[in-house]
Amino acid sequence: MGNFIQRNMAIFLAPVLTVAAITLYNLVCLVLRHHHEILHELHRAAGAMVLLIAFYGIIRYMQSLPDDES
Repeated sequence: MGNFIQRNMAIFLAPVLTVAAITLYNLVCLVLRHHHEILHELHRAAGAMVLLIAFYGIIRYMQSLPDDES
């Protein structure tokens, strides 16, 4: 049963993710049309996510470096 679910997960996830993406897009368009100040906050949130991803990448890179055992 587990193998069946694993093989057919893409068939299930593709329509679910498509519906979620379309719904999220429509909600964002609706909110931005009626609340212009939210756009500024979305830019801040996007910048924070970029910084989070950059810092996470730097930390993971530093953790992957071999230790200097002198």
